[in-house]
Amino acid sequence: MLEPEMVNSSDAYLISKARDEYNVKIVPITLQTSWAVSRNKLHAAIQFFPVNQQCIQLREAESYTKLLAFNQTQYDRVLSVDSESVLLQAIDELFTLPPAPVAMPRAYWIFPQKLLSSHVMLIKPSKTELTRIMERVQAAVYGEYDMEIVNQLYRDSALMFPHRRYALLSGEFCNDNHTLHLGSGIEVWDPVSVYSEAKLIHFSDWPLPKPWKPIAEEKRLEVQPNCTRTADGMEDCTGRTIWNRLYTDFSAKRKEICDHERTSDNPSLDKSMSH
Repeated sequence: MLEPEMVNSSDAYLISKARDEYNVKIVPITLQTSWAVSRNKLHAAIQFFPVNQQCIQLREAESYTKLLAFNQTQYDRVLSVDSESVLLQAIDELFTLPPAPVAMPRAYWIFPQKLLSSHVMLIKPSKTELTRIMERVQAAVYGEYDMEIVNQLYRDSALMFPHRRYALLSGEFCNDNHTLHLGSGIEVWDPVSVYSEAKLIHFSDWPLPKPWKPIAEEKRLEVQPNCTRTADGMEDCTGRTIWNRLYTDFSAKRKEICDHERTSDNPSLDKSMSH
């Protein structure tokens, strides 16, 4: 399953740990890009191939690999969740939604554009749908990624589920105006209530890197939410505290599961709760 040069790597260690300790089913694939799909004439999407090092070197943003979930036809439904997400509560209830090729939340943060977000998708695997997707991937132009592909194919037919529970962005806590997330200009923003309601949070705090990458302390301080003032003039840093805790909790859980000795950590976040 692994390339020879990967056998003693940290990646190999983590793959084996996922398989042995968490019963993860490991399936070798080729990272999907418009180049790879064209090269393999769709076969890479329909068959399983060993990981190709040349593909790995391509930018992650150019990969359509998550769309291979449509190929998992041994399952009735597949829930695809981006790796830069954190589950706060179980979301098993999504599997009880009515049948549809794909169910997704709206990308609420780019309203009035009516687009769907691909960071969490409930998929009904189908080789027919997979072929449609990979044919569209093959025709993709620069700047078209998985989100553009699924919107072009499913924007008018996908089943939608609520964004407030399943598509909260971490960057929402940094915003001054929360109307798009709340869906109302009347409802009052309450970061504790919003956090408690959310079942899945997607890390999105440009220009900060993915949550498993080191974050420079000065950059974190620059991006973190501002404190606000209550009606009686008291300083309220609740949103800032929740936002910082998202990153510290992610780092701590990653350290616990992945073993600090074999994976990089985020040392700058150890002090984040004190600011």
